Amino acid sequence: MAVLLTTFNAAAQLRSPLVVGIVVEGLSDEYIEVLSPYFGEGGFKRLMNSAATLSHVDYGPGIDAAAATAIVYSGASPSVNGISGAMIYDQSVGQPRHVLFDSSKIGNFTDETLSPSALSVSTLADELKINTDGSAIIFSIAPSSHQAIIAAGHAGNGAFWLNDRTGAWATTTYYKEVPRVLTERNYRRPLSARLDTMKWEPLVVSGRYPHVAANDAGRRFRHTFSRKDPDRYYAYKATPLCNAEVTDLGIDFLTSMPMGSDSEPDMLNLTYNVSPAAEATPAEIMDTYLRLDNDLERLFNTIDRAAGRGNATVFLVGVPGVEAGLTDYKKWQIPTGQYSVRKAMSLLNIYLIAVHGNGDWVSGYYKRHFYLNRKLIKDRGLDLGDFRAEVADFLIRMSGVSGVYTIDDVIAARAGENPQATKRNMSVTYSGDVIIEVNPGWEIIDDGTSSHDSQQRYSAVDCPAFIMGPGITPVKINHSVDARAIAPTVARAIHIRSPNGAVLPRISM
Repeated sequence: MAVLLTTFNAAAQLRSPLVVGIVVEGLSDEYIEVLSPYFGEGGFKRLMNSAATLSHVDYGPGIDAAAATAIVYSGASPSVNGISGAMIYDQSVGQPRHVLFDSSKIGNFTDETLSPSALSVSTLADELKINTDGSAIIFSIAPSSHQAIIAAGHAGNGAFWLNDRTGAWATTTYYKEVPRVLTERNYRRPLSARLDTMKWEPLVVSGRYPHVAANDAGRRFRHTFSRKDPDRYYAYKATPLCNAEVTDLGIDFLTSMPMGSDSEPDMLNLTYNVSPAAEATPAEIMDTYLRLDNDLERLFNTIDRAAGRGNATVFLVGVPGVEAGLTDYKKWQIPTGQYSVRKAMSLLNIYLIAVHGNGDWVSGYYKRHFYLNRKLIKDRGLDLGDFRAEVADFLIRMSGVSGVYTIDDVIAARAGENPQATKRNMSVTYSGDVIIEVNPGWEIIDDGTSSHDSQQRYSAVDCPAFIMGPGITPVKINHSVDARAIAPTVARAIHIRSPNGAVLPRISM
């Protein structure tokens, strides 16, 4: 376990009047290092100079941003906290659905029906609410519903996200508060009325971005969001302009409500995204970081005014982001190919019919998971474990497949290069019977996901994190730190109990 040299002096025993949690999807320590000479003094540089820095936060394999956010706020892995990803496969209807779907709730500014009920443990927000006997004000703002709700937890006052179809700031009736500042933004300054006038262009001269290839250095990008584009809000969320919108709303919350103004700490959670779009250039990625640096400086200045400089506890954590688009490996004669899910399911079912008789033996597929017809297997008197092993043996022989394991292998910690981490990051409730891995460079096609996320691959690299606040000594830890240790560490810094699913000790002296 890494050691964070944190000292709690007499002044630090006083609780921070304000806690700000920031999650940044796709944040890379490498880009922060490369761009540090170009940052201002009040954003990333302030964190680097004043915060404890964890250079490599390890989430383990198979984690998307939603699942990683749940780890950050709960201190528990998906097998414990119940959030294995943004979407899960519902075997009862044979379709993927939102992991936080809750038909008993109603959407506000959205037709989504969501709640944190699927999150099976407490979070930092929950424990702060409990510790203050309900007096803490806790809000969460994010581009996506998954991260907004997870960060607000079960006991938060409100969680808000951007509706993909209308651009309105949305929420769920699970939460009881919708601040006036948010409704006024939706009615008086709606994104729908502004978006077609907005554009994303370089913040600096394109040729001045560091380490950009000569043939890209002179290219000037320009992105607009036409009313004719049905996916314009989705495209907008993949740009730094959305980060600015999140910052603006967060600042509005801090300035319009008495957050951080009394003896009981309040909490504001924000989510940003620096993951590159599918065809993003290096200059666009760097521009995103530079713009986020500006947003952080604006946010930190507002936090100082609300709570007093140095009085607030701020933690900023990177979570795995979507990797850039597929490289044209054929052009460079690097082995590649396509793994067709439809073809694989068809061949597998034909094989199983030949061996075990007629029937729909494969009931579904979603994101590398094959779901078997367990009722049919049981009705035919077959052993489910043996049947899974037979399917795995068939799938491993297909072109492009580098590995196959069953859910039995996962439970027994026999799967993947890090079996214990693979087990932690798998929710048995939503897992398929057999899971495949494909060769590097191979593309999985016709896999039943939406057009937006069919090509998404979440990076496996470690992400950085920063924790800044009273009594926290600036220090940099360069070795890997388990992501589950962040919540207990933040809990200790703000003098509350760790979330109930946390199993690791705080990163302490």
